[in-house]
Amino acid sequence: MNELSKWRAEVIERAINVEWLINAIICQHYLKKTFINFFLEVLYDEYFSFALKRRILEKILSQIDNQNNKPKIDQLNRINTIRNYFAHCNQQFFEIGSDIGKVPDPRKTNRVINFKTLYEEFMSIVGDVELWLSEIFKSKGGTLEKE
Repeated sequence: MNELSKWRAEVIERAINVEWLINAIICQHYLKKTFINFFLEVLYDEYFSFALKRRILEKILSQIDNQNNKPKIDQLNRINTIRNYFAHCNQQFFEIGSDIGKVPDPRKTNRVINFKTLYEEFMSIVGDVELWLSEIFKSKGGTLEKE
């Protein structure tokens, strides 16, 4: 497996973890317990977007504390953006005579995506966001247990 494939797998797996933590917070806040059927049938539905979950999380945060959560929400958005780059942008384009393919940035097509830089940025913020979300979940009465 090449380096980009390993980065892609790790970014997507960790982003899934972040999204599951958000789902758990939503369940815990509204239902006072993480009901697996609600979790899987509603929150895990492919049409229940990350953006909607983030928006609900913001509403929950506004009800439970007076702290400025904007920096963490910004990190959460950045995690999702980077995840989307890894999940959806992988088609290399080759210039005539070149053996090195480049993946154009869909936001600025005249530049290429630097997946190494994105991976490093993702890894620098994801652990902190996971911890922050875990603390919110626990503050709502949720418990994180090992198998």
